[in-house]
Amino acid sequence: MLTEQDLNAPAVLQYETTGAAVADKEVGWEDAREFASLREALHWALNAEAPAGQEAYIRTASGFVVRPEMLEGLLSSLQGP
Repeated sequence: MLTEQDLNAPAVLQYETTGAAVADKEVGWEDAREFASLREALHWALNAEAPAGQEAYIRTASGFVVRPEMLEGLLSSLQGP
C-alpha cells in the first residue's frame, strides 16, 4: 500500500514490455532510473515518451509498486481539483 511518506521519498522507474503480465516481483529494477521523489517519478512516467512497446512501473521507498494502469489516477489525486 502507498504511504504518505512515499510521496516525498526517493522512487525508481523501470520500463517493461507493454501488455506482459508482469508481477511486481518480476520487474527488473537493476537498470531503473532513480528520482528524488515519487511525485517526480510519476510526472516523468506520464510526460516522457516511453521506449517503444514498453510501459512504466514505479517502485516507492516502501516497496510498493505503482503499475502502469495506476499512474494517471495517482498523479491526478496528488494534484487535486
